Amino acid sequence: MPYIDLTAELIELVERLEPIARPGGRGRTMMIMGTGRQTGASTVAREFARIAAARSKRGVWLFDLDLASNPQRRLLVPQKGTAFDAGFGRNPFWRVEPEVARARLVARQAEQRLYVTEFQRAPGEVQRLSLRSAPDYWNAVRQSIDLAVVDAPGNNRAVLALAADMDGVILVSDERRPNPDAINARREAIESRGGVVAGLILNRAPDRGQWAA
Repeated sequence: MPYIDLTAELIELVERLEPIARPGGRGRTMMIMGTGRQTGASTVAREFARIAAARSKRGVWLFDLDLASNPQRRLLVPQKGTAFDAGFGRNPFWRVEPEVARARLVARQAEQRLYVTEFQRAPGEVQRLSLRSAPDYWNAVRQSIDLAVVDAPGNNRAVLALAADMDGVILVSDERRPNPDAINARREAIESRGGVVAGLILNRAPDRGQWAA
C-alpha cells in the first residue's frame, strides 16, 4: 500500500511524543477520534502509527475499535498471517454476552514494528459486544509496547468509555465542513468522562493541515 502525503503537523504530532517511550520504558496510549462521519480520522490514525513505528523500539500497535469490521487489519494485512494474542493477561476493554462466547483480540504484523489488531469471534456465539473502561489493561499495554494508537469511530459514542484510560485524545475534523458545535460537543463528552483532549487536527485542508493544541 503506498504512503499518503502527510501534513507537517501530523509529523509534528509524532515528534512531540519523542522519545516515543517515556523514561522507565513506559509507553503511551493515544486515541484518534473523528468529530463526525468521514473526517479521515482512521487515515490519520493509520499514518500516525506508521510514522511512530519507524521511531520505536518495542513497536507500535494500532487498535481498531471497529470490532465488527476490522477495516484497519484488512487494509494493512490483506493476507492473514501469524496472529499474536492481544489480551496482555488482563481483563480486556471489551465485553461479550454471553460470557462463554468465544471471542478474542489478536494483533498481526503489518510492517516492521507496526502491528494492527483484529477482533475474532466464533460465528453465531456473540449476542452482544460492548466497550468498557479497563485501566489495568492499558497499563499492561504501556509496559509492553512503545505506543498504542487507538482508532475510535467518530459515529460510535461507546468508544467514550475508553477516553479516561488514554494519555490523550486527538480529535479530527474535516476542514471542508467545519462544525464548531460538533467539536465542542465531542470535547465536552470526552472531558466529562475523565479524558484529556490533547489536540485537534483539521484534515483535508486546501494546502496544508492545521494543528491546534
